[in-house]
Amino acid sequence: MPIPFACPHCQEQTLVEDEYAGQSGACVKCGKPITVPFIPPDTELAADEVVTGIAHRPGASARSIVMLTVGAVAAAACVIGLVVAFVFPAFGVVRKIADAHQCDQNLRKIGLALQAYEADFGSLPPAFTNGPNGKPMHSWRVLLLPYLGEHGTYSNYDFSQPWDSPHNQKLATKMPRVYACPADPDAIALGESNYMVVVGPATMFPGSQSRSTASVGDDLESTITVVEVPIFGVNWLAPSDLRAERMQFAINGGFGQEMGSHHPEGAHVLMADGQVRFLKETVPPDYLEGMTTVNGGELIPWDAMGQ
Repeated sequence: MPIPFACPHCQEQTLVEDEYAGQSGACVKCGKPITVPFIPPDTELAADEVVTGIAHRPGASARSIVMLTVGAVAAAACVIGLVVAFVFPAFGVVRKIADAHQCDQNLRKIGLALQAYEADFGSLPPAFTNGPNGKPMHSWRVLLLPYLGEHGTYSNYDFSQPWDSPHNQKLATKMPRVYACPADPDAIALGESNYMVVVGPATMFPGSQSRSTASVGDDLESTITVVEVPIFGVNWLAPSDLRAERMQFAINGGFGQEMGSHHPEGAHVLMADGQVRFLKETVPPDYLEGMTTVNGGELIPWDAMGQ
C-alpha cells in the first residue's frame, strides 16, 4: 500500500508506492538525494503518521540506478513484445501479398515474351531443342531471353554446345529474376526456375515441336502455357520441365512432378491468352488436366479457373 512520505530536506509530503521502499532518488520538489525507507510488512502506520525519508546514504544511488534500469528494460521488453505480437504478423501478411503480386507479374512478363517470340517465328518456342544426338539440348527459357531484355546473357550462351557444357554452365548462377518467385527463398541462390511448361503431345509444348496459339482448338483463356513450381533441383538452363504423362495433376501434390508454390493454398499459371490465374489446391485433377490440353474440348467451369 502507498507510504505517506516526507522529504528529510524540504519536508514535502507525498504518497509513495511501497514497491519503491529502499530505493534512492531525487526529491520531486527540492531535487536533493533521498532514500525511501523500508517499512516491514507487519508494520501498521497511524492514520496521520508520515514516514520521513532518509538523506542520501552511500551506495543507495547505485542500487536505485540499477532498479530503474531494470524497470526501463522491462518496459522496453513489453513494447517490443507488442511490436512482435501485432506488427510482425501484419508485416508477414503484407510480404506474402507482395510476393504473390510479383509472381503474377513475372508470369505476365513471360507471357508477353512468348507473344513476341510467336510474332517473330509464327509459333511459340519449343519446350526444348534437340542436339545432334537427338537428346534435349537447349531450354525454352534460354530461347526466350532476348524477349525478356536479357540480351547479355543470351549473347554469352553458346548454342553449339549443350546447356551443361563448361562454357554454358558459367551462366548457371545468372538466372534472370523474372524466372524466380520471391516467395521461394532459394530460387535465385541455386539458379533454379519457379516456372515450367507442361510437356506432352496434347499440350502447348509438345517437346521439340513448336505450336502456335492459332492452332489451339480449346479456349485460350482456359488453356495453360506456363505453370508455377517449387524448385526441386533443376537448373534454369536445363531442358527439363513437367511431363504430362508423369503428373497426377494435383497442385502442391508433390515436388518434382506437379504444379505448386510457396504461396498459401495454390499456385499461379499463365494462360494462352496471356492472363495469369491463381488456381486453388482444390481444383479437381480432371479439370486441371483439361486445362493443359489444347484440343481436348473439355468443359472447364469458371469457378475452377481461379482468380
